[in-house]
Amino acid sequence: MRALLSKLWVRNVIGAVVTLAALGVIIATDLGKSWAEYRQTVVPGAVVPVGTSGEADGRTWKIDSIRHLNRNPSRFGPPLPEGTVLTVITVDRSGEPYTDVICKGVLTDGERRWSSEGIGGYSVPDTDGVTGMCSAPGKLRYTFLHPQDVVPTAMDIVQFDGRIIVRLLL
Repeated sequence: MRALLSKLWVRNVIGAVVTLAALGVIIATDLGKSWAEYRQTVVPGAVVPVGTSGEADGRTWKIDSIRHLNRNPSRFGPPLPEGTVLTVITVDRSGEPYTDVICKGVLTDGERRWSSEGIGGYSVPDTDGVTGMCSAPGKLRYTFLHPQDVVPTAMDIVQFDGRIIVRLLL
């Protein structure tokens, strides 16, 4: 009887080791890619300190200007909601524009995030040499509607899939 229990115990240990090895392979091959994609939505490709320029994704990025507006920039649009302000950030980007990337700006105070306004919202109209599209040449301009008491700390340039290309500290 003792020999039978010993063989059974060894067989169970071997089965457990094989199961753990198979589980490790599945995690490493399948979940590894998903984890890397998730990390790119949390950790930026590069962080550019205040007042400087920085390299990210083969391009140079720098904050060109920051403006705060207490009214809608459009003459025909609705007034801003009570207790809000518009922050307009222009980014100087050098290098070739993206060819197959859709991106947007995301403003953060370290705890909360606000996506840039789309066309027809409270956005400031594009002017010559300034656009809101990463695929167009020139400077990028993003408009954010956020609570008046918020002090933004950074703006992220984010791809459509959520990957943070660059974080520009304000």
